[in-house]
Amino acid sequence: MYEQADIFDRCIEDAVRFHGHLCGGQIIGVRMALAGLRELRMRDPRGKDRKNLIVVVEIDRCATDAIGAVTGLTPGRRSLKIKDLGKMAATFVDLSTGRAVRVCVRESSRRKGEELAATLFEDMGDEREASFKALEIMDEADLLDIREVAVDFHPSDLPGHPTHTTVCELCGESILDQRETFLQGRTLCRPCATGRTYYSELPGQNACTDFAANS
Repeated sequence: MYEQADIFDRCIEDAVRFHGHLCGGQIIGVRMALAGLRELRMRDPRGKDRKNLIVVVEIDRCATDAIGAVTGLTPGRRSLKIKDLGKMAATFVDLSTGRAVRVCVRESSRRKGEELAATLFEDMGDEREASFKALEIMDEADLLDIREVAVDFHPSDLPGHPTHTTVCELCGESILDQRETFLQGRTLCRPCATGRTYYSELPGQNACTDFAANS
């Protein structure tokens, strides 16, 4: 299945070391990463190809850790981007050529994986190991949908120093990389503009009292 079987094994070891344990998501994520790199003809994502590769992952689960472990990309370097759409998919982009491929797990792979695992169980006798082995050896065409796509990154989304920094006129917090919005003539962060955040303030606390007092 792989030109060099030891490549897959090494990638699994790296993924497990980073993630903390072996699971189906790790195996799938490794296969997604290897497929994406192969399609872009990138052989050295941690070396000479490092500055040209960006991956956009569409889920914040186990496969994301595996993709990061294989490629060496990280959110902090702005090379691994997570857009949590709840989909087991990732798009691999070569900035030097503009080529991009989206690798998505086929819904039909679940049934095919279960059928293959049932067959393997007869010889292996371990349901968990059989399910892992099925994900490893399943034909790529049965597991993954791979297609070329187009991705247009804004300069503010690329790795490197921030292209722009401003301050929210309501909360006083800094906003990097043109993530601000403009509402009624004011420059605001997105939470202040929409009135929605992922957290709730506790009574009697205001994170921006210094700014409010000095503004």
